[in-house]
Amino acid sequence: MNKCEHCESNEAKVHFKIEATSMHLCTNCYNALMSEELEVDLVRLVDNFSLKDYQGISRTFHVERRLHPMGIFLEASENIEFGYKFAVHGELNCNQPELQSKLIEKVRKGIGEQQVETKAFPNGQAYKTILNDQIKGLIEYDETSDGTPLVIIDGKPFTWEEVGKMLMAYEGFQIKVKMYDITDDVE
Repeated sequence: MNKCEHCESNEAKVHFKIEATSMHLCTNCYNALMSEELEVDLVRLVDNFSLKDYQGISRTFHVERRLHPMGIFLEASENIEFGYKFAVHGELNCNQPELQSKLIEKVRKGIGEQQVETKAFPNGQAYKTILNDQIKGLIEYDETSDGTPLVIIDGKPFTWEEVGKMLMAYEGFQIKVKMYDITDDVE
């Protein structure tokens, strides 16, 4: 883990390069630099929040803000490996508390809807089934696989083999796969 070259205390998450100068910065130092450069005042926002999912389980999210020349990016990541992750994007002059409210509402909607259910055959063998004939998920890197990613659905990781088994219930059906940016609303 690299330390921020500016504050020397936080983890460096951004490799920043301007002409011949290169720096590894934490998110806070990067945002402060960009705020000054872009003349954007950053409003204090919450760093964490918790909401209950479709099962009534409390899920805690860490909020990270990144300021770019093309706007403000907010991302809420669940505090577990391969958990839920949501993001929104706003213009540089946007109302930042409203942008954060939009993010929280997107999280509330995303974790409030169950997409995969575990059921059992009469012999007791468990299987997973897709609810409402559709799934929405996030593609994540899987260092344990041989080049295939994980799909995060309902805040849980699924291998492509597991997703394939769920899709077998739809043998003979047509399928449409469409990719969306993490900041897009997927209906």
